[in-house]
Amino acid sequence: MTSSLHQLFQSLKLYIPDLWSARAHSTSFKNTRSGYLRSRITMLSSVWGVLVILWLPFDLLFLAQPTHLHIAGSRILLGSFLLSIAWLNHRHTTLKRAQWYMGLMVLSINLFYLYTAWVLDFPTVYSGFVYGYTLLPIIHVAILTILPVTLKESLCMLAVTAVTQLLVDYLSGHLFSPENIASYWLQNVLALMVVWSQLSKLHMLMRLYRQATLDPLTGIYNRRMLLQLADKQLANCIQKEQPFSIMLFDIDRFKRINDTWGHGVGDKVLKEFANFMQDHIRKTDLFGRFGGEEFILFLPKCTSNDAERIAERMLSRIRTLEVETGIDSTAINFTTSIGISSYGDSDSLSSLIERADRALYDCKDAGRDCSRYHPFDYTPILSERRRAIA
Repeated sequence: MTSSLHQLFQSLKLYIPDLWSARAHSTSFKNTRSGYLRSRITMLSSVWGVLVILWLPFDLLFLAQPTHLHIAGSRILLGSFLLSIAWLNHRHTTLKRAQWYMGLMVLSINLFYLYTAWVLDFPTVYSGFVYGYTLLPIIHVAILTILPVTLKESLCMLAVTAVTQLLVDYLSGHLFSPENIASYWLQNVLALMVVWSQLSKLHMLMRLYRQATLDPLTGIYNRRMLLQLADKQLANCIQKEQPFSIMLFDIDRFKRINDTWGHGVGDKVLKEFANFMQDHIRKTDLFGRFGGEEFILFLPKCTSNDAERIAERMLSRIRTLEVETGIDSTAINFTTSIGISSYGDSDSLSSLIERADRALYDCKDAGRDCSRYHPFDYTPILSERRRAIA
């Protein structure tokens, strides 16, 4: 039981920064969440906008004149605005835009509530058709349940509804009436349930994302996600005419480490190397596990000369790393070999990796614990062009 509680605490501790704010999220997860939010916001705005407009006949039938015309006009305006949000949001997928559209959606429906309360002279009846308008804040809170948002985002949206509700009650002169106090209690309970639901959705999305994109042992990108992100990174560098380099790492004689010290120590070596790399690369660099004891580092805006200098510094630092074996306080050292390639005309991500792999084999032929650079070969391209001219 104690072990289970400890694991639960560690899990929550791991996710707390990510649940509070999007600042701690990786760029790739932000893109993933923005796509998920896009579909939810588009659906919510579309459905809510259509339902708002479909309620028009009831306003015209049951509200007194000329009140019904004012409410109907504001209803058409709100419905049109929500449908516009749905259309604009569907065309953009960035997280920043999704956050703006969420804010505009919440603000618009609360302004509608404030306006209708003012037009209806702040109704205090608890039955009949007009009573439905006093329930709008509760509905506004409930509809946010489907959004996988952070706690910070959730509290900001709930604060807009809370301030609007308090303003309406203050203007009506019934801020501390028994009925309103009971309503506040109900809305707070509902808000807690909504926040819990939103964070649960965000937590589940993060878990699914990590399972699909991260290596379970080292916690860095797996091969599938790594190549997907690197392809976009390379395309961006090509478009901006910026250099792009690759480093392919192989831990030397890793099989011997496993055979001598066991797979547990081998796993420690992989983790130690992954942690070292994450502490010594730029934020713009892309690092992940390529397979087995092979890791790969993508370096945007980095020339071949810069990559070779970086590789030499890394080699010297990696030699000093120590991994505890857990046997008689013994620690072991390990080394790596690094194959390097840089983008050349008509290169592709696969050809870059292939040349880095060839350079890695050159390292092994040279005795390991070194780096080698494999230049781009223009000969095949020139030969093809000559044949085409002939």
